[in-house]
Amino acid sequence: MKKRLLSSVLVATVLLGGCTLWDDTVTNFKSNTEGLDRKITVYSQTGEEIAYYEGENVRTEVNDGGQLIINLNGKRVQVLNANVIIEENTE
Repeated sequence: MKKRLLSSVLVATVLLGGCTLWDDTVTNFKSNTEGLDRKITVYSQTGEEIAYYEGENVRTEVNDGGQLIINLNGKRVQVLNANVIIEENTE
């Protein structure tokens, strides 16, 4: 009886706690395949705005060296040694 109750609690925890994990997985897949509507602001180390990008089909990835790669409207932008804020437009 205790094993059945324990396994039921474990399954419920995984299912309820996994909703956020599932949402993140779906968003990551959508981002990698079709891109998302995003606003990207790049700042220097002193906090000055260097560049601003916005688009409906924006894909981002970080390579092994920590370099951010932005694919925007068929163009590829690589960002090194900068602070970046990426906002997803949900409207």
